[in-house]
Amino acid sequence: MTATDTDEVVEPRRPTGGQRLDLKRARLLIVDDNPQALEILAQALLGFCVRNPSQARSVEEAVRLLHSDQFDLIIVDGEMPEHDGFDLAGHIRGNPNNPNFTVPIMLVSGFTPRQKVIRARDAGVNVVVTKPIVPGVLLGRIEWLARNPRQFVTSDNYCGPDRRFKKVPLPEGIPERRADAMRLIAQPERAMSQNEIDSIFG
Repeated sequence: MTATDTDEVVEPRRPTGGQRLDLKRARLLIVDDNPQALEILAQALLGFCVRNPSQARSVEEAVRLLHSDQFDLIIVDGEMPEHDGFDLAGHIRGNPNNPNFTVPIMLVSGFTPRQKVIRARDAGVNVVVTKPIVPGVLLGRIEWLARNPRQFVTSDNYCGPDRRFKKVPLPEGIPERRADAMRLIAQPERAMSQNEIDSIFG
């Protein structure tokens, strides 16, 4: 995405650098059509001291909650019948009047080829996490989102966290940290590791 004069950039709020992340008052919504997957996510979040995360078994149910409550994070499954996490991200980012328009979105998926990860990024998703969910990875991504928020960009063809990168020459002797992920262009259907997914999101 190239910057244009019509881009609107919103500065995110950031926790104090050394401050311990406290999730007791965080409002989270988890969306998955599989009740076992919902329970696993809910138990992991309870272990992080998140109190009573809201749950939805479909995108339609999630949309109703999104219009009545404001959340700090949405965790949504990428594979659901009829409407999935990509549809939910599109609904959220497509409505500036929704109270959750700029909420961070985490998409979880058991199948993560490069094309799918890029589709998630371009839909305004903040981060993708691979299934099966590992609690330590989940907590790490939540903490990363809290401590390293990107600016939120609204333009004619994209709404979501800023996905632009500075294109300046690297210092001599410093390798391109996304080189491995960039080589996967020739293998778009290959499942990516969590580290490779993270490199696409910057």
